[in-house]
Amino acid sequence: MKTNCNIEQTSPRSVARPSAGGLGTIMSASLLMALLVLGSPSALAQNLHEQAEQQIRSGDIPGMAETYLKILEKNPRDVKARLGYATAHSWLGNHELAQRQFKEVLAMHPENLDALSGLGYDHAWAGQFRDAERLFRKGLSLAPDNIGIQKGLAFTYLWSKQPGKALDALNSLEKNYPDDAEIQAARGQALAALGKDEAAATAFNNALKIEPGREDASNGLAALEQKSVSFDISAWYGNTSDGGDSGLREVVLGYNTRNNSRLWFRFDDSLSLDNPALARSGQKAETIYLGLQSPLQSTWLGIFEIGNRDLPANADQQIYKFEAVNIQSPKFYKIGVQVSPHSDNFTDKLIYTSFGYPLNKSWRFEPALFLSSSGAIDDKELRAVVFAEYVDPRLWTLGLGAGVGRISSDNAAAEGDVLTSNALFSYPLNRKTRLNLSVRYEDTPTNSFSTALIGIALQLP
Repeated sequence: MKTNCNIEQTSPRSVARPSAGGLGTIMSASLLMALLVLGSPSALAQNLHEQAEQQIRSGDIPGMAETYLKILEKNPRDVKARLGYATAHSWLGNHELAQRQFKEVLAMHPENLDALSGLGYDHAWAGQFRDAERLFRKGLSLAPDNIGIQKGLAFTYLWSKQPGKALDALNSLEKNYPDDAEIQAARGQALAALGKDEAAATAFNNALKIEPGREDASNGLAALEQKSVSFDISAWYGNTSDGGDSGLREVVLGYNTRNNSRLWFRFDDSLSLDNPALARSGQKAETIYLGLQSPLQSTWLGIFEIGNRDLPANADQQIYKFEAVNIQSPKFYKIGVQVSPHSDNFTDKLIYTSFGYPLNKSWRFEPALFLSSSGAIDDKELRAVVFAEYVDPRLWTLGLGAGVGRISSDNAAAEGDVLTSNALFSYPLNRKTRLNLSVRYEDTPTNSFSTALIGIALQLP
């Protein structure tokens, strides 16, 4: 018995459980139809088959597996049920069980294309690329024009990091199926892996024209943008409570290189927001920074920044900052140190650390600890802060933070508890422009104040 199948998958690592309504991104409609109509189940099993079909449509893959198992317990030779049972466990990542079930079908029907293709994809998803290639080649010898098996061989090359072979196979497919979004997106991935970024961007855009919102194509374009040379600019405008005139508080001009490094120039007058007396008297504490962000190792980023701050009474201060960030997606760990010598022969110091991790797919949580000292009157402060950020599917974000601390000081009036809170809202005006809003409240032994800022960030070109 020969049947045609068309299995589609954008990434072997993303196969855990297809979402409801999203089976098209896991396997094509032809395999789904094969599971729905293959064979003629007996009247006894008909209700269970219908139940499994509904579970496929709703994305209940564990339930689908359980239902097909019930059918097989009654009729072990039901090919449709065994294919469905194998497919469910393949999607769930139970590769050994899935492969055993596909082989059971092939033992009964050696040329069953659904079983050959399903087994080939499962080997590929399990990283067993030689076995996958062998099975897809056998499938092509039986059905040279089968698009699902042709794609399977191309994806096996792509996932096994053979982009040249993958591109050759995908180019052949494109000639016959120019309006297939998955082929275009996969071509983009292969071209990007070969360093052909411009051609890759064209392929990703073609995929999005055919299927707007396609995730692998959008992600591919985003990755290319990160690799490409680009500029960004952001600016913040605001004031502090009882602080006189509002003004420009920060401007950042950034340059992003092809090797994931970033250079920037930063103008910062936000220190005066922390001292309303400065703002009320019209005095500023303007700082000019130069910064560099560069990969240190595969999972580490280094951030270096130096600056010079002009202070009232002809004083000035140099700032030297280093921060290391370890990124192990979706978590990260950060540690930083800042040393700031003052022209009056004292040095401010700061050391901090934080750990960020997701609470779920929408919320991220980041606790942080800060230890600082000021050489002017020998102040020392320990502050603990927690920050939670919500990311909406429409890409707007809301961050909420709160912290407590304690200042010990030679000046009794400056010693005591610190309370702080803040909120940050960011909204995408378009793909390269974001509107940002920030409010903050701080209560210290010598001062209580709030600040409000509005900002905009743009990416160029």
